[in-house]
Amino acid sequence: MNVFITGVSRGIGKELLNLALVSKEVTKIYACSSSGSIWESNKVINCHLDFCDEDSLVHLSKLLGAEKINVLINNAGYLHQELFKDMDFLEAKKMFDINFWGPYRLVKQMLPNLISGNGHVVNIGSMGGFQGSGKFPGLAAYSASKAALANLTECLAEEHKEDAITFNCLALGAVDTEMLKKAFPTYHAGLTASAMAQYIFDFALHASALIKGKVLPVSSSTP
Repeated sequence: MNVFITGVSRGIGKELLNLALVSKEVTKIYACSSSGSIWESNKVINCHLDFCDEDSLVHLSKLLGAEKINVLINNAGYLHQELFKDMDFLEAKKMFDINFWGPYRLVKQMLPNLISGNGHVVNIGSMGGFQGSGKFPGLAAYSASKAALANLTECLAEEHKEDAITFNCLALGAVDTEMLKKAFPTYHAGLTASAMAQYIFDFALHASALIKGKVLPVSSSTP
């Protein structure tokens, strides 16, 4: 099984990569990050992928070629906490570029690889972008970008229901990651990155036969 994971330099993405490294079901891992992190393993193809860099996806396309991709986990994300009235537009745009347009463009480019691999695309969303969940000041742009990703998931599932691709979105609650700590230094999330990664990894590898086109909350609360 060939697995493609974005945002592997830290947090949930790093834990996902660690799980893939020891999994007997995974034969090849495309480990992508904007930091250019290097992982020494025969299973790993290191990829520099920066959703704010227009040339990044072009290089990725050459690297992938006609490779079959069985699982794509769109984990890379960006969170900046600031009130709407104070938010600089470029900061808000960066969140949409990374959280929405990045996965949008990546999936579009990888469609042939995903179709040939009967791929399962797992978009990592947020409870902030889940309809009806509790909302919090300072997260308007972030939550809106994740809401767009959730809706995109449902739309792509419908458009490609005749193709051999499954799309799902996991709307995560608060997880104890560096990204959350930077945005909310005094907040403590009870769930570790490793515990959430284990859930996502199992879902990505095994849930596509039964769950298709869904946006699923993964949280014990609505943070």
